[in-house]
Amino acid sequence: MNMNMKLTRHLTLLSSLTLLMVLFCADGAEAQQRKRAQTTMKFLSTSNYANASAMANAVTAMEGGAWHQFYNPSAMAWSPQRVDLTGSVNEWIAGINYSSVAATIQPFEGRFGIIGFNMVNVNYGDLQRTIRADNESGYLDVGTFSPTAFSAGLSYAKSISNQFAVGANVKFVTQDLGAGIVDIGDNNSLIEQNFSASTMVVDFGVFYRTGFESLNFAMSVTNFSPDVSFDSQDHELPLTFKMGLSMDVIDLTDLSQERHSLIVNVDANRPRDYNEQIQLGAQYGFNDLFFLRGGYVFPSDEEGYSVGFGVKGSLRNNQMLLVDYSYSDFGIFSNVNRLTFRIAI
Repeated sequence: MNMNMKLTRHLTLLSSLTLLMVLFCADGAEAQQRKRAQTTMKFLSTSNYANASAMANAVTAMEGGAWHQFYNPSAMAWSPQRVDLTGSVNEWIAGINYSSVAATIQPFEGRFGIIGFNMVNVNYGDLQRTIRADNESGYLDVGTFSPTAFSAGLSYAKSISNQFAVGANVKFVTQDLGAGIVDIGDNNSLIEQNFSASTMVVDFGVFYRTGFESLNFAMSVTNFSPDVSFDSQDHELPLTFKMGLSMDVIDLTDLSQERHSLIVNVDANRPRDYNEQIQLGAQYGFNDLFFLRGGYVFPSDEEGYSVGFGVKGSLRNNQMLLVDYSYSDFGIFSNVNRLTFRIAI
């Protein structure tokens, strides 16, 4: 009888969490219509890590290491690694290249939580710069400009109990759109103005181990900040609310949990500048050495499925080396490839 009551309680909890996610993603069309495609510094919402991207970024409630500073900082609170260092390269659409790094350390054996550092650099390449002109082409070529973007942050995560954890990430972000021609002076000289903006951004999250097998529930808020201005008009950053469930469904079978794992994730994604989404992801692990991943996001105009794999190897002195790769389909845009390396002690 007690077993049945316990199962009923856990199923009720799961149903309540699922209903909460559905309500969270309830259509707010009127509010979203006003904000659609009206945010700046979009590089902050681009996923750069192959293990997360292969699962359509449905990792809010999945426990992880240093890379979680970019997704839900509270999810790294139970990381067993004393030191975790990871870096990633991302060949984004339109020839844009991202490089990022994240590291965490647990001082005093983690009694006071986990401290992390993260950094992202964006190279947009050289873009053509033109001005209007009364000629056959209708414009004059006046050289190139090279926009850049950068962020650097510090994070902290702490488990309050065996079931509950919190975390936050505070980062400095800046974006330089380059020098634009704003007027033509005497002797047809070009008058330029540099357009750049900087601000402080906060990400934070909460993480809850429900107690039903390995079922986790988590929420995060990313890119919470004041508006920025590149000239005279204020612009909002891509504030995003996420809610997720994660569970290793091997817990519900008779398969060996030492040899097999199948983590299934579901995230409800509510960004400021486009419609709500459901993100689905899964990771199958064999002997904790080889991993296959897949994910899908909907609704979406171009982004669809993602796949990837990862391998883990042992180094000297109990060090681990992990290499992850992901491939994401972006419809009419070029497909996106990401490669991530990780060393953990």
